[in-house]
Amino acid sequence: MDEIKYFEKVAEYKLLAKHEVGQNFLVDPMVARKIVDLAEINAEDKVLEIGSGAGSLSFFIEQQATNADLIDIDEGLIQKITEDFKDSKNLKIQLGNAMKWDYAPYTKIISNLPYYITSAILERILLTATNMKKGVFMVQKEVVSRLNAPVGNDNYGPLSILIKHRAKFTKGFVVSRNFFVPAPHIESSVFVLDIINNNAKEAEELYSLCNAMFLHKRKTILNNLGSYLKDNEKAKEVLAKAKIPENKRPQEMSLDMYLSLLKCL
Repeated sequence: MDEIKYFEKVAEYKLLAKHEVGQNFLVDPMVARKIVDLAEINAEDKVLEIGSGAGSLSFFIEQQATNADLIDIDEGLIQKITEDFKDSKNLKIQLGNAMKWDYAPYTKIISNLPYYITSAILERILLTATNMKKGVFMVQKEVVSRLNAPVGNDNYGPLSILIKHRAKFTKGFVVSRNFFVPAPHIESSVFVLDIINNNAKEAEELYSLCNAMFLHKRKTILNNLGSYLKDNEKAKEVLAKAKIPENKRPQEMSLDMYLSLLKCL
């Protein structure tokens, strides 16, 4: 399949983009290839592309993966890429909802994530993709700093803690809005997650605890834990055992502190 002609065809879908589901189609083949290359796909990988859209990343996934599933919630776009790759033995193309999909079988996950549900999809992946080795994602540029926020930062929270627990976070590169049709109002950014921990039970328990502790992020960890346990004295005992100062705020606690708290609970 001719690369230039293929991406010209992608660009023709500009007028069919649905704004309500965040459709912006990547039309620069060099950028698309670079994103897929970051996944370092090998013959043993089972690959998933979330939101295959008009097929920009799919074009290069098909060239590199021997076993890949492509999903999208738009039936018209599924028909398009089914026709595009009708002769491919490498791809399985399916109508699918990213918020209901089973991520457990996949070792590599690639996606230009819809901006309006970026956090929700990442949360689901991080809690259920138990065999994932690497994920490559493109998101709204401003979101990257929130996902990788350090301790004490205003953006630091349950999702950034979950990411630190499960993966090594690496910033990739910025993608200009001009590489999309229709052009979004913001720049995009690519990042890579190299999985370092596949303990799904611990990840789920940690995330649940962090969400409870951040329910009132301006309060001290003692107040939040006391509310969580419905017992302030018990909260004091647990914090003492975990060697965590009672006056710490939720955003001042490191991943190790939360893991220590989880263990003591």
